[in-house]
Amino acid sequence: MLLNVFERLLIRNIVPQIQGWNYAHMKEARELIEGLFSEQEESDLQFEQEGTQVKWKVKREDGSDIPQERDITVSDGLKAKIGKFLKQLDKEERLEFQHMSLYTKFVDV
Repeated sequence: MLLNVFERLLIRNIVPQIQGWNYAHMKEARELIEGLFSEQEESDLQFEQEGTQVKWKVKREDGSDIPQERDITVSDGLKAKIGKFLKQLDKEERLEFQHMSLYTKFVDV
């Protein structure tokens, strides 16, 4: 699944909030979270926390673009769990604009 930096940061925050895991899904979730960013990406992007905002670089010092999207493998089980979580936010009217692209990818497929 093609996810941009912002979507991967959201996934990193959403997955730990999901309730009702079995061990196999927990293991997959841990692997997903750990694989969202490579060490090289984290070094290139140089994440900075400013209050509640996270900022990152889009260009390297030489002016070349830092890729913002990456194909992330998400199992069908995790897709269903994340989709269910997003649907619950929607049902409770707690879905935010930041969730829109993830909702499209995990629910409106």
